[in-house]
Amino acid sequence: MTCRFFVDDIPIRRYPRKSDDTFPLRPMYVYGSIWDASSWATENGKYKANYGYQPFVGRYSNFKLKGCVADLGQSCRPPSGSPSTDGGLSRQQVAAMQWVQRNYKVYDYCSDPKRDHSQTPEC
Repeated sequence: MTCRFFVDDIPIRRYPRKSDDTFPLRPMYVYGSIWDASSWATENGKYKANYGYQPFVGRYSNFKLKGCVADLGQSCRPPSGSPSTDGGLSRQQVAAMQWVQRNYKVYDYCSDPKRDHSQTPEC
């Protein structure tokens, strides 16, 4: 079982279930937020926040959310962006996800040496 996040049918993140602690077998929810300009969110101040552009607003259009009941396994259908019948990613999707992560991912808590990873089993 894996949690996948798509934007415009392009996978951007993938979280495989490594243990019962990785992600829960109970209802979950999704929310979006705008991060502050803390040092961890700006690569130790490399990216400065320009507060002249405030208020900062996040907007979503055509937002679709698809989930599955955890214990039904095989009866869950993959998101529309996945051509695979088992819900996995094609080689093209994996390559697209890696490109997005190389070019747009600013922060990954699993790679942050300042974090205590004993509380994040997915890392």
